[in-house]
Amino acid sequence: MTVIPLGTPRVWAVVMSAADHRCQCTGACGSKHSKSGLQCDATTERRALLAAPADLLLTPIAAAAVPVEQLLAWCPACHSKAIARQRADARERARQAAEDDTAALFDL
Repeated sequence: MTVIPLGTPRVWAVVMSAADHRCQCTGACGSKHSKSGLQCDATTERRALLAAPADLLLTPIAAAAVPVEQLLAWCPACHSKAIARQRADARERARQAAEDDTAALFDL
């Protein structure tokens, strides 16, 4: 069931070939993937995979500028869970930075 995207078939093909047509998630989604050798077992034979950077919070323009060698193959499940985790981490870092700034106001 290999589904090749319309917009970037050459880039997608290079990424999938480098990934051996397997999702390259090794835990960014929150799963340990312990049943499949610590890497997601989704392949293009069973799922439509995406080509995306490791930093899923990049703007679309920044993501489009990522060199093809730095793109990863992602299954939709790992991709959406990894985005959620990266967003939560970014919110926590922002909260901690704001807390640190507030605490610094009261230091004498």
